[in-house]
Amino acid sequence: MKHFMKLTLFGLITVLGASLAILPAHAQSGGRVRVNVAFDFSLGNAPLKAGNYTVSQLEPGIIVFSGNDGQQGQIATTVGSDSTQRNQKAGLVFTRYGSEVFLNSIFLSDYEDGHELQRSKREKQLIQQRMPREELSLLVEPAR
Repeated sequence: MKHFMKLTLFGLITVLGASLAILPAHAQSGGRVRVNVAFDFSLGNAPLKAGNYTVSQLEPGIIVFSGNDGQQGQIATTVGSDSTQRNQKAGLVFTRYGSEVFLNSIFLSDYEDGHELQRSKREKQLIQQRMPREELSLLVEPAR
């Protein structure tokens, strides 16, 4: 019984120590910004309405879009963007094909690598059809 209690206490202390070590790094690497998107757009396969959103990094590779106007929220998985875009200002980068708009990259702060979203099936179809495209960028502001 004593051995089991010591092992359990050791496990709890280890988990607590690891959590305390990870939290400051997560708080620094994560970010949270607000943005007003003036047009409907797609986040992956999910259509989102124009409106005010808070964008935050839940964990590396996981971005959360929360609607500030009673809009629905959405979670997206991302991959690190090309390091050549490191000097990008904090903001969101969209691609428009005709009347359809897709979110492609998220930069939560200046001078950091961005987060790229995987292209949806619909966006891949539009690319294959060689639809003319236009890149749109929106600046963001830090969320409080």
